[in-house]
Amino acid sequence: MRITRNHIQDTIELPLSLDKGSLIDFETTGFPWINGCEIVTLGYFSNNDIVITQRRTRTKHDYYVEISKILDSLPRPFFSYNTLFEGSVMRNLLNISVQPDLLVDIMKPWRRKAEAKGMKWPKLDELMSEPEDYFKDQKICGKDIPKMWSTYLKVGTESYLKRIMEHCLSDMLREAILLLRYHPSSAI
Repeated sequence: MRITRNHIQDTIELPLSLDKGSLIDFETTGFPWINGCEIVTLGYFSNNDIVITQRRTRTKHDYYVEISKILDSLPRPFFSYNTLFEGSVMRNLLNISVQPDLLVDIMKPWRRKAEAKGMKWPKLDELMSEPEDYFKDQKICGKDIPKMWSTYLKVGTESYLKRIMEHCLSDMLREAILLLRYHPSSAI
């Protein structure tokens, strides 16, 4: 784990690899198309590493510069679960323009299937559960991130940041399974 003034960064080396492109996931304080939304975490999977970069500072500018450089260096295309969200984060919060053909939505086949059956679009948690779901234990969900970030800013306890990072890691691992298992030709 690497800690700087602006961020905490943890890298997990996996015994499997994403040979083409990068899987990305942002944790934010809201929706990027609504004013006041900020990025607090960037997770990405490239080659055989999952890296979580967690913001530590109240001000966003330096962190945004750092994660913009990271995104610029990652292989394309970008895979994500719901590119409408990730693409909007890049455009609206980081001023990064990514060509639509370089954003691959791993939610797309599940969205199509749900629409064909007259169902709502599935959340990642609904497709890929976690042990906490089975045991009905408390877990951190995406909707909890704004409150956790706010609490961290008030009390300064980094355990809140580590919980956000753990949530992002869980999302990344579950998204990687969806990508590698159900979109193998896109990722290999």
